[in-house]
Amino acid sequence: MEAQAPWGGQQPEQVTIGASQPQSQPQLQTIAGMPANTQVIYVQAPAFKPSPNYRHISYMVLGIGIVLSFTVGLMDLAYEAIASSMCCGAIGIACMLDAMYYNDKSNWQQQTGGETSGSTIGMIVDILFGLLCFGMALFYLIAWY
Repeated sequence: MEAQAPWGGQQPEQVTIGASQPQSQPQLQTIAGMPANTQVIYVQAPAFKPSPNYRHISYMVLGIGIVLSFTVGLMDLAYEAIASSMCCGAIGIACMLDAMYYNDKSNWQQQTGGETSGSTIGMIVDILFGLLCFGMALFYLIAWY
């Protein structure tokens, strides 16, 4: 069975297109397969700018946690374990917030057709390091009691 055009005639092997230019004779262009003189426009994807930027929030949590842990540690040496626990807990929370940032970035990269492996690896490393920090914070609390 041979493929036929919907208007009833046979399909031509080549297509001739007349492109008229202002005040000149039309130029004929023969296309076989790929059109000649095609313009390819590359559009740069917009930069990733999430509305709640979890990375900036993680920096603030990390800074506040470290300042509070130093303040508590300087008050009395008896509170050294609590200060260490606060510092490790702040680092753990900051890592989890950074993992949330990488999750949003990975979703954005999937939508724009980008590579997601770096964001996925960063998210996994943040989660593992955050869990380690939470474990150390718990260890310091248990050792204090």
